[in-house]
Amino acid sequence: MSEVRDDTTTAVRLRLALVRLTRALRQGNTAGLSPSQLSALSTIDDFGPLRVSAVAVHESVGAPVATRVVASLEELGLVTRESDPVDKRATLVALSAHGQTTIDQLWTQRTRGLSSRLERLSDEERRSLEEALPALEKMAREL
Repeated sequence: MSEVRDDTTTAVRLRLALVRLTRALRQGNTAGLSPSQLSALSTIDDFGPLRVSAVAVHESVGAPVATRVVASLEELGLVTRESDPVDKRATLVALSAHGQTTIDQLWTQRTRGLSSRLERLSDEERRSLEEALPALEKMAREL
């Protein structure tokens, strides 16, 4: 029973730390994007060019929601639509040059924010985080 409780306690502490850290990193410049727009833009950056249906799958939202988010990104000039070379009836969504610049700047800003937080840790704390990275990465892949 204590093993389950320990896992639960660890899960609660980890969840709270991740939520707070993520929130702190999101503060500041978001280029005026909503969380759903930024997430979709990141998905297109990571996996694109994609059909809107694939964006919906990656974002775990319905097709109508993905369609609205992609349309809003297109209006902002962050993504473009292009013909699917495999199926000319379909279109793919890709980052525009402006979209690529925007996402690169946001990630640079967030990496700097995280780096400054890491600098405040002791050498031992940083080593502990480095040792935990493979487990955290594995957990992230399994979501």
